Amino acid sequence: MTNQNKIFINYLFLLFSIAFFGQNNEMVSNNNRFDYEFKAKNKLKKEFIKNENPENKIQIIAKVSNDTIISIYLKNNSKDSLNISYQDSRIYLIQEAKNQNGDWKPIEYWSYSWCGNSYYSENIGSGKIIKTDTKKYNGNFETDIRFKFLINNQTYYSNSLKSTIDILQFNISNEFTEHSTYKGAIRVADNNLAEKVMFLEPNAMKEYSEKMKEWRESIIQKINENNKTD
Repeated sequence: MTNQNKIFINYLFLLFSIAFFGQNNEMVSNNNRFDYEFKAKNKLKKEFIKNENPENKIQIIAKVSNDTIISIYLKNNSKDSLNISYQDSRIYLIQEAKNQNGDWKPIEYWSYSWCGNSYYSENIGSGKIIKTDTKKYNGNFETDIRFKFLINNQTYYSNSLKSTIDILQFNISNEFTEHSTYKGAIRVADNNLAEKVMFLEPNAMKEYSEKMKEWRESIIQKINENNKTD
């Protein structure tokens, strides 16, 4: 598949996601799409330099592209290559917003895939800028939004933007609680861990894997004990 075909398919998928989830007022999963053909122009490079913080090895700038799409640019400010993980051409990120109390809360969650072929990674060279596009919501609640990234088990945030959302997007949806990853975390732990996994908290997947291992070992132990008593 050529890069042009990849871009076309990615944008079709993003537009389909916007149309499909457009009528769903509750929390949905993030469906950003990585732009394989993107090349940063001088204007954007200067903006990154102007807002650069030497302490941040990853710099993120979010911009509204139109009424339905927000473009997010990520720059590797470190001197070394940065390994970025992807899932089905998506970077690990969710959208957050300030609620009525002014607290940052997720309005999206991450939908993990159980297909091994969904996962891959690539090295982003020092100083390189990459781009992904994600959905812009609209509603009657005026607030600030930002984007939360999970990169190499660390959390990074974009700048905040003025926007509007539906207030119901703070509510956890049936789609969220019916997700196989959520159910799996509930089975081996509790809803606290399940939410940490779905909201891209550092170390959450590691903890989930450890709990899953313990759970499987306990099942095997019970089977062995039952076999001894038979």
